Amino acid sequence: MDSIEQEEVAGQDAQPDIGTELPRLPWTRIVAISIFALALNFQWAAISTIILPSQVFKIVGDLDKGTALAFVLIPGAFVSLFANPLFGWLSDRMHGRLATLGKRRPYILLGTLGSIATLCWMASARDVLSLAIAYALTQFINNAAQAPYHALLPDIVPPEQRGLTSGVIGLMVIAGNIGGVLVAGRFIDSSLPLDLYTRGLWITYGMIIAILLIFLVITMLFVREQPVPNIARERRQQDYTKFNIKGLRWLEMPATRTIASVVAVAALVLGLLTLWNGWHPGGIVIGNDIEQVVIEIILTIGILRLFDFRPRRDPDFAWVLATRLIMMLGIYTIQAFLQYYMRDVVRVPHPEQATTNFLIIVSLTSLVSAFAAGWLSDHLGRKRLVYISGAFMAVVGTVFVITHELPLVFAAGAIFGLGYGAYQSVDWALVADTLPSRRNYARDMGVWNVALSLSQVIAPVLGGPLLDSFTRSGQTVLGYQVIFGMSIVYCVIGTVTVRFIRGVKA
Repeated sequence: MDSIEQEEVAGQDAQPDIGTELPRLPWTRIVAISIFALALNFQWAAISTIILPSQVFKIVGDLDKGTALAFVLIPGAFVSLFANPLFGWLSDRMHGRLATLGKRRPYILLGTLGSIATLCWMASARDVLSLAIAYALTQFINNAAQAPYHALLPDIVPPEQRGLTSGVIGLMVIAGNIGGVLVAGRFIDSSLPLDLYTRGLWITYGMIIAILLIFLVITMLFVREQPVPNIARERRQQDYTKFNIKGLRWLEMPATRTIASVVAVAALVLGLLTLWNGWHPGGIVIGNDIEQVVIEIILTIGILRLFDFRPRRDPDFAWVLATRLIMMLGIYTIQAFLQYYMRDVVRVPHPEQATTNFLIIVSLTSLVSAFAAGWLSDHLGRKRLVYISGAFMAVVGTVFVITHELPLVFAAGAIFGLGYGAYQSVDWALVADTLPSRRNYARDMGVWNVALSLSQVIAPVLGGPLLDSFTRSGQTVLGYQVIFGMSIVYCVIGTVTVRFIRGVKA
């Protein structure tokens, strides 16, 4: 461990347990902390489930839509892998004039305003490459708001109210999901002529921007943080790695060694995979999609290491991260291709609207479970709620594999919503209970969100090309059965990994 890390650990040990000193919050404060989640999820529900699949389909047509969608999603998801912990780390060390607003709110303000510009670029994109770049920038800038916002929960909420607050956040997440898909499903229809489709697209993006601005104002006005104290220059410099070109001391930096090691390992693995495909013993060729997943995992390990993720030191936090990754893989494997499933298998005339209706059903039943699960987790334990939610979500994948009738699909959506709402609610409380560093809440929340970002990479990388290969061979239905079968496996594994979280009440 280098001297900076030793001092940081010593400083943490010297601090009192901040969580026990936090005062209980009134309902109004809990709602004020939670409400920005509505705007964020309004944005991402509309973009990820309705807008992007529709835009990609409008650009490339039917045959290559799965691969093209993965091409758009992957860079953005990868950017968020490092952007989330990076901006969390920066907000933990907030200083300067803006620090009078607190550690988190300046980033929430600037990140939201910046993402509005990139959303306009996304709306104007007319080719896959431009859309992919705009989406990646949106992910990067929006994470400047998201990562510090997520840290407000452990920053402000005392431990005995985190399950309740997590439940309220879950309600806001679901309300945002409902609003986002309702608006996008109302105004976006890929069967329309291009001029009418484009007008609906701009209306949808405009409403997303309006919602972000409205709830940004509420957050800035009603969420109060303590101003960051003015610390000495020498102390601030301990939080940043020195860079001395003249003495070449940068070669000794732990961060530099980590980056160099990860790049070297990634290059070595990529070279070995290339050699294998050139030789392909037994006729086995490793596809580009598998290569991407392997490289992404290596880079993710490097990013986690860079931001001080130590599974042996913090095993509970590591298992929370693993549980979230696996559970979100199950969710995103369904969500990413849901609109195409409605188009290709259920064969509805308006797949965007059918997807919207499905997600509304999911969200409404999520409302039933989200708040109740958060409250129950404070009294009965977090793990039981994860077991139940995983079982419910696995049932949905099973229905998608067995039948393709729209009424049954909608019924499965209702079951999925019960599990999804419970998991989203308890997930916040789980991570708040297991954060390893009192000085670095936002950084560690960003590390936690790496699991979400990685699942957004792996799900389309594996599912998109797989789906297209079955479509080209005339086995479209079988392709969807395979990827939804994968989602069942993910949900089952996710309910097992939560058992290994020792420091959280069962």
